[in-house]
Amino acid sequence: MLEIAPITPELLAELGAELGGCDFTDKSRSDFLASMASCDVQAAPGNGKTTLLAAKLALLSRSWDSRSQGVCIISHTNAARTEVEQQISRHPTASQLMAYPHFTGTVTAFVNQFLALPYLHGLGWPIRRIDDDVFAAEAARALPHYWELKAQAKKAPAMVDSWVRGLDLDVDFVTGSELPKSLAVHRRKGQHGVDTGCGKALAKLKASMVRKGLYRYSDMTALALRALKENPKIAERLRSRFPLVILDEAQDTNGKQLNLLEHLFAEGGTAFQRLGDSNQTLYQDDAPVASYWTPGANCIPFDESRRFGQPIADFASRLTTKLPQKIQSVDGKRTLMVVIVFDEKTIGGVLAAFSDEARTHWPETFSEKEIWAVASRHNVTGRVKGPWHPKSLVDYYPAYRSEAGTAKEANLLCRQLQKAALLHAAARPPSEIMDIFCGAIADLSRLHGWTGSNGGPITARNLWVTLGRREGELPRKIRSLLHKHILVGNAAWEEVAWKQFCGALVAMFDSGDGQAVPGEVSDYCGFVGGKEAHGVEPARQATKQVTISQATIRLGSIHSVKGKTVDGILVMESEVWKGHAKGQSCLDLATVLPTAFGAKGAVPLSEIGLSAATNIFVAVTRPREVLGLALRKSEFVALADIAQEQGWKVVDLAKGA
Repeated sequence: MLEIAPITPELLAELGAELGGCDFTDKSRSDFLASMASCDVQAAPGNGKTTLLAAKLALLSRSWDSRSQGVCIISHTNAARTEVEQQISRHPTASQLMAYPHFTGTVTAFVNQFLALPYLHGLGWPIRRIDDDVFAAEAARALPHYWELKAQAKKAPAMVDSWVRGLDLDVDFVTGSELPKSLAVHRRKGQHGVDTGCGKALAKLKASMVRKGLYRYSDMTALALRALKENPKIAERLRSRFPLVILDEAQDTNGKQLNLLEHLFAEGGTAFQRLGDSNQTLYQDDAPVASYWTPGANCIPFDESRRFGQPIADFASRLTTKLPQKIQSVDGKRTLMVVIVFDEKTIGGVLAAFSDEARTHWPETFSEKEIWAVASRHNVTGRVKGPWHPKSLVDYYPAYRSEAGTAKEANLLCRQLQKAALLHAAARPPSEIMDIFCGAIADLSRLHGWTGSNGGPITARNLWVTLGRREGELPRKIRSLLHKHILVGNAAWEEVAWKQFCGALVAMFDSGDGQAVPGEVSDYCGFVGGKEAHGVEPARQATKQVTISQATIRLGSIHSVKGKTVDGILVMESEVWKGHAKGQSCLDLATVLPTAFGAKGAVPLSEIGLSAATNIFVAVTRPREVLGLALRKSEFVALADIAQEQGWKVVDLAKGA
């Protein structure tokens, strides 16, 4: 089954032509294309890894004829999955690998489809929503009903809040034929033991969430591990089904998810091929003993980058702190590297200054370029302790709001639709927006006492079919109302408009028996304002943009540009924050630039410093031509000479201020 045509120059040329003129003759690339055994690939940013993956699938599709065995392509994020699907969907034969018996999807989708959800159905537990924010909001609302937790919260509110909102199912939970009244939970650092009053209350709270059908994403991993523990033959069946498994963006899969995949596929005959860049490990494993993907000693190195020129490659190479790698550019792009220096009085001019530099670099095509401004921490406001410094992107552009919205009260209809509006304004995939709509309307249906056609609960999956059976036009009416008032209108942000929208929506669920609207429906449909909303239009709340001199600069977190290729990027100094304790926060650029510039006497990076270096590495490897850094003048003075020696232009906004 695992057969591939011999790799010849003629085949590589033919394959390159099929994929838009790509060159696969480099030894590392041809080695990967030919490999049908387990292997690791350490890929520098901009190396064309996704295209190479598509090429491998194109080769496999020429000879793959099994109707029962397939290739399994797993990625960490929907963005990475979409990129792979777009590549192979355009190829005449590789596109067949998107259908059964093959699988293309995220780690979460794989875990849910093949392990967690079948096991959950076997337990007979209800499934209403798998969503961390919704779970957190519902659990926080239930907290006052548990007096032990309520009492502890008076002493340590932040600690108890973190326990409740992050209440993960333990893989060794005990259950019977009835819905559970108490469930073992994963014990976090500092969390009270299972035999204490708080420990018992947390176990009961978790069971109450399960009875409501509410789960965290990590619960699905625990259920999957439990399924494998009770039914070891499941692993054998999956290995038989998928003789080749490719894990894309392997650095983002960590902890229990990584352990699960390795348990399934690292041994047992499956070719498990892992592609990633360990220097781009943004997602953190918070377990006491962290588990991350580390390329093996015989990994295939992809050191070349086609994205940017050698000046950016040299700068980025000094930030490969987890796995040193000398990145080589194969494209002599015209490069501009600029440091914008500011202080508290001039921080408001940083974006405009970067815009001016970009306009000078592209005098004719400036308005056509994709330009971003990003920060490690992007949506935090408030005063700082000690000397002034920028906390987040908001310090540079106060009107910025995160497209993800807020986790607070995420279980309420208004919060969910605010998030949908933000995603729509940010041009996110329609499927993400529809998932939110389906979950929100399914909750509203249940609160009205409606059930599915078989008497079971209404879920996001059966929502529209169920509503259509009640009234043929009802699904269309609801979707039209959501589009008009939420995506196009401003109902999610203005209380008067919200009340009009909710009145029309709730009326569609009126049974006509004269009964008053249930109180829990009124609570669910209440307007949610506060500082997160401000009554601002969704377009202004999205991370997408600020317009300066006829050009658009998109705004967001460093996470939001991961995997992207852009024309220019500005990396703005901000906090990297993991907690209040000493050593759990730092200012990213101030911490890592001595290392990035190769300054003499640079202090070795601490654990939080390594996290900052990873963030900055991801950001500075996005642009093709223009790379900007925004740094406080007090921190730049000692680095000014070495930066200019390395070709950086300095724009000093604080000069004479």
